Amino acid sequence: IPDEVTCACKTCITRSTTEGINISRRQELINILSSAYEEGKWYKRSLTCYFIDTMGTQRNPVLPKLVLKRIGTCVRISTAADEVLWRVLRLFFLNGEQDLSAFLLVDLGLVKFPDYVCRVSHQIFRDRRDLLEYEEAIHVAQTMDESLDDNNMEIVARCINVSENQIRTITEETPLNSDSPPAFFSCFSASWVYSKVLTLGVSVYERERRYEDAIGLLKGLLSRITSDSRRGYWMLRLSVDLEHMGRLNESLLVAEEGVLDKWVRAGSKMALQRRVLRLCKPPRRWKTPNYAESIKRIIKEVNIMGRPLICEVGAKNVFYGYDGELCGVEQLALQYYAEEGGGWRGIHSESGIWMTIFGLLMWDVLFADFPDVFRSKFQIAPLDLDTDDFYEARKSLIETQLKRIHEGMAEEILISSWELHHGTSCRGIHWERHSLSDLRAAVSCIGGRCLASLCRHLALDYRNWSSGMPDLLLWRFHGDNTNKIGGRSGGGEAKLVEVKGPRDRLSEQQRAWMLLLMDCGFDAEVCKVSPAPKDQ
Repeated sequence: IPDEVTCACKTCITRSTTEGINISRRQELINILSSAYEEGKWYKRSLTCYFIDTMGTQRNPVLPKLVLKRIGTCVRISTAADEVLWRVLRLFFLNGEQDLSAFLLVDLGLVKFPDYVCRVSHQIFRDRRDLLEYEEAIHVAQTMDESLDDNNMEIVARCINVSENQIRTITEETPLNSDSPPAFFSCFSASWVYSKVLTLGVSVYERERRYEDAIGLLKGLLSRITSDSRRGYWMLRLSVDLEHMGRLNESLLVAEEGVLDKWVRAGSKMALQRRVLRLCKPPRRWKTPNYAESIKRIIKEVNIMGRPLICEVGAKNVFYGYDGELCGVEQLALQYYAEEGGGWRGIHSESGIWMTIFGLLMWDVLFADFPDVFRSKFQIAPLDLDTDDFYEARKSLIETQLKRIHEGMAEEILISSWELHHGTSCRGIHWERHSLSDLRAAVSCIGGRCLASLCRHLALDYRNWSSGMPDLLLWRFHGDNTNKIGGRSGGGEAKLVEVKGPRDRLSEQQRAWMLLLMDCGFDAEVCKVSPAPKDQ
């Protein structure tokens, strides 16, 4: 194809078609168009556009004729047929991230999906109207995303207004009866999509310091959507924006209400609790909340020094490692723990390795036979994984598996799952990032009690706890006997470390994770990396 482009350029760019352009640039134009095709970019856009505009006119239609000659007969699919095809794809795949190429990838053996039973007992959309409303909402959301990318604030404002008006008219609560669809189907509703647009709208208004408008959107969302884990984020932003407006008493009331809301969890709950403690000083409140001591607990800190290459505000921290090579703060911390810090082995993975361990240990639970959670053979997780329904529907199965993990069978389960399912797509599992040897070593050193407790929290609330985990997972074995995979006999221990560079601090989600890990019995700490004094 590049040869054909070059040929087309040579054919088209004659003396007549380059009239008005320096004739010495004829070869340059050919090279520009050829390289533009090969690299997927249009360099020297002014020359290229001039070339195309000149040859694409009725006066000189050389390029269109040449293109049509090269490509041969073309067929254009009608708009109606195109819409029907996309509607079928949306109904089949649901998530919008897959298309017909999924069939080809499976047939070629490039992608493998898990084995599970599709058992449908409820329809996701009650009728055609529901589906069309959902499609319309998807279109508004896509327009919102594109407008934000283009910084077209006029269209952004229209999307916000449309979403606000539409969500008012859509009935939020469906009467409960035997035919009611599962709660986890709510993400396939128009109201859920419009709520995503309005959540983006809140961020837009806050960035423009239009706090009153942001408050209006947040109050509307909280009043209409009463059973959603996003309520934590909405309540936190509402409390913050009210404080910006000087309405401190109202800000405190919102924070107190959020702490008691069962849908407010993880980092959002931690942030609201800390806001209450800050705002509830006398005379607003005379009584200290009973959770004050819990969230004020001291998290262990380790301070290390490094020689920085770059240590500026807004720039990525780069240090010279123990080996003299340039590295980030996480790699520097790994080197410290491997040497001065106690001979630890480990990896920088944040939540990645934990999601992989959870997926492998809970594979049979994830893909167990339950109604409505699998709708096609192209899913990498059940539809209810991000909801409370996941644990409630499988409570007995989950607790049985957690008991096995607690009793020390985690490594056996891990090996079996790895050997049976290696390479199969599963949400959270990254086969290529972590070796079986490292996973076995980590699971062995963490221990059954801590591992079972962590997996229980993920099963209860995967959506809120699947991010924000500490940067480093470290382990070390006791004893000297090394087995065939690189682990050691004699037991071991594990440590989780959140690494912070100069001027960095824990986010609320990270703080919530650290306290939770401490409650679960983990050895968790924060490693602060500081630049060494110049005289050192």
